[in-house]
Amino acid sequence: MNRPPVGKITVIHGPMFSGKTEELLRRVRRAKIARKRVQLFKPAIDNRYHATQVLPHFLAQAADESVQVGEEAHVISHPREILPLVENETDIVAIEEAQFLDASLFDTIRRLSRAGKDLILSLLDQDYRRMPFPIAGSDRTVGDYLAIAHESLKLSAICVVCGEEAHHSQKLTLSGINGEGKPEYSPASFYSEVVTVGTSQELAQNKLFAEKKMDFPENIYEARCRYCHSVADEPK
Repeated sequence: MNRPPVGKITVIHGPMFSGKTEELLRRVRRAKIARKRVQLFKPAIDNRYHATQVLPHFLAQAADESVQVGEEAHVISHPREILPLVENETDIVAIEEAQFLDASLFDTIRRLSRAGKDLILSLLDQDYRRMPFPIAGSDRTVGDYLAIAHESLKLSAICVVCGEEAHHSQKLTLSGINGEGKPEYSPASFYSEVVTVGTSQELAQNKLFAEKKMDFPENIYEARCRYCHSVADEPK
């Protein structure tokens, strides 16, 4: 019996610094070795390390800007830009930081899967409040992507406080400058902005002290375990 092609949907998820991007890139590169046609997409809002490349955190910190260590991606602001860019010969559509795209991505994914394209998404599964990451402008959360996935890979990070396994992203807000001129951060309020593109305290501070010409970031992020994770003003 001849069956129409159906694309596999894979979701790679977890907290910040859990290796989601590294796993996405590993799968993209393996597919290319297998001579499969891959197209990679990333949201325009995530321009922390490179305008058009997808880079994991550790490579972004160490890489020489003259050397390509990431993978080139189509930079998009809205999911509607994906379908016109996907070529007929493409086997796999990979989407980095999918949580930053609006809810129309859900239908885009399903259409591509029905057309026989395999999809790989990497995304944060929780916001800094330990709640399912909300999709802007809708009642959906990233849990909807997990529900339609054929494969779900949950990764964990390392808690920067105690060294245990971490499943949460800790958001910290600038609370003041100490006597040595260094910034001090405290847990963000439950009621502060959810969608903020940030990075680790270590990377942010190293960059700041090296350049010595920019303000301290208002928000920074760390990976923490449930015991060490904290949210200010969290409802009981």
